[in-house]
Amino acid sequence: MLSGSIEEFIFEHYYGYTKINDQLSQEYKVNHPRWKVNRVKDHSIQCDFNAMYGSDFSFLSEHKPDSVIVAEGSPVTVNWKRSTF
Repeated sequence: MLSGSIEEFIFEHYYGYTKINDQLSQEYKVNHPRWKVNRVKDHSIQCDFNAMYGSDFSFLSEHKPDSVIVAEGSPVTVNWKRSTF
């Protein structure tokens, strides 16, 4: 398990926010046990980012990732809470 790394930060960040409209946002909390993160010795990415995610993400097809991780996941639940801006 990597400790004190960006991978640990990514998997310990449980709250997120999304915009509903100009007056409302939606806060959510992701619930899951801590995931085991494994080191990656080699990787390849075969994804048409433009087709999968749209033109805003097409640059990723030519971008070398800053890091690559593999996490052993678990069941995940999401609690939603709506709030105003």
